[in-house]
Amino acid sequence: MPTEPDLAISLRLDAHAPRAARCYVARVDRPSPDLRDAVMLITNELVTRALRQRHFTSGEDIELRVWMPADVVRVEIQGPRNLLPPPGAPDEPHDGLLIEKLADRWSMDTHERRACAWFEIDRHKLNVVPVP
Repeated sequence: MPTEPDLAISLRLDAHAPRAARCYVARVDRPSPDLRDAVMLITNELVTRALRQRHFTSGEDIELRVWMPADVVRVEIQGPRNLLPPPGAPDEPHDGLLIEKLADRWSMDTHERRACAWFEIDRHKLNVVPVP
């Protein structure tokens, strides 16, 4: 995995954040349309989960980072530790199902006061050929 992300942006966590995150991910032009849709959907889900968390302070920032090398797509959403719900801690009955179905791997890492929810989608699984 390259050390520098293809996309790194700070987003204000408000009602517009899920849409903004989808739009930014769509601008990273290397995935095929099928992969782009999956990446946009899961990104939307993670940002929405962060927005729904009861512990966030309105207007906090989250960091969106995307890597798209030839073999895998990785997306990270970073924020304060209490901002992101851990995998397997649903707020609603179907929380996380979209991520479980579309991502090959996903989890959340915590470090002192920060948390990072991430997912990966393998390109070969979707028969995706990256554009040079």
